[in-house]
Amino acid sequence: MIYNFPPTEIDTNDNSFLVVENTFFAKFKKENKTAIKKVFLTENVLVFILKGHKQLHIENETVQVTSQEIIFLKKGIYAMAEYFEKEQQFEAILLFLNPKIIKEVVAQYQIQTTTNFTHVPFLKIESNPIIETYKNQLSQYFTENSLKDKGILLLKQKEILLYLLKTVPSSQTIPFWDSVISTSSENIMYVMEKYLFQKLSLKDYANLTNRSLSTFKRDFASIYSSSPTKWINQKRLEYSCLLLKNTKNTISETAENCGFESLSYFTRIFKKTYMMTPTEFRTNN
Repeated sequence: MIYNFPPTEIDTNDNSFLVVENTFFAKFKKENKTAIKKVFLTENVLVFILKGHKQLHIENETVQVTSQEIIFLKKGIYAMAEYFEKEQQFEAILLFLNPKIIKEVVAQYQIQTTTNFTHVPFLKIESNPIIETYKNQLSQYFTENSLKDKGILLLKQKEILLYLLKTVPSSQTIPFWDSVISTSSENIMYVMEKYLFQKLSLKDYANLTNRSLSTFKRDFASIYSSSPTKWINQKRLEYSCLLLKNTKNTISETAENCGFESLSYFTRIFKKTYMMTPTEFRTNN
């Protein structure tokens, strides 16, 4: 199961989220049990750990983050877990940062970036007294109503971004900023290859490539000479044929592994494409 984070709907009774004018700004996260979760980050997230430590599985690497570090995570799907000492709990503040905000700061302060696309999923930085002060200030925004103002919160986001852009050596950060704000063709190709078999909507794919849905469809067609839905279904069906021939997975498991939204939808388009059901295809092969 994949958890969307932040969630698609706002729970007005959940005070752990800092939400102003239907915009998620931050989350005060507490955990008292360890569990590995598969999480779809729909926004770029800057994580400040207060208690315990966090482990993330990124690509083929396990990344550990302590309270003496901060980590900036690019939008995407990650396996993660929180750890803490016995009889204590994990606490962290997560700051959500839309690519638009990052672009504005980069442009406003004339930070030099490149036009090259290199996928860099995270940026881990050692904390320091200034970052610790910022972290402590953030916790007050969840309790002080006068601070729950969109203008103030936008400035707070820009403050930490500008600090990181100005103080951390650019050789360490520029590839990450490029990766986070990229709208290149290479970014679309990377996202489609990496997340092809995940149960994502076209809107999710557009979000991962920093595009509106209409722009995503247009740019996708110019790259692949096909609509996204047609191309995705074709690739998933091709993969399903390999699984049906070479594994003992059930038809339902095959549909799940290929990213189809339901078994009935998979069966219907499979039969429409190959003129037989998945079961008949397996029998014939």
